[in-house]
Amino acid sequence: MSLALLPQERRVFRVASLAALLAALALGALGKFREAAALTAGAAVAIVSGLWLSDVAGRLLVPRPRASTRLDWKFALRALLRYAFLGLAAYGSVRLFPDEVPWLLGGLSAVVLGVLADGFRGGAAGRSGPEEEEEGTNPRE
Repeated sequence: MSLALLPQERRVFRVASLAALLAALALGALGKFREAAALTAGAAVAIVSGLWLSDVAGRLLVPRPRASTRLDWKFALRALLRYAFLGLAAYGSVRLFPDEVPWLLGGLSAVVLGVLADGFRGGAAGRSGPEEEEEGTNPRE
């Protein structure tokens, strides 16, 4: 399995990882170690889920250049097992941190924060959609 991410996707996951890391470090510095662990577990589940969803959607919806488009039973089984694993990871996180569920939810929203940050960044640069970014053009020039 190779995750050939587009630059926009890489940026989203980089921002999500950085936000989760900074939040966990801040909580750890305040002595809230269980909350930091819960936030980290939630962020890890969200980031891995996002990466896997990107891979599945990339194969199903928009074939990337030089990407294999094998859609066979192995692909379907792998996709189902991935989400079964993520469901178990989320369930295990809630069972492990029953009093820190809000922090788990905060970690699960790390990818949403990454998407929002990338959207605001693109809006500040004057881009209205990803097609303009891929071509390297800026409509306001």
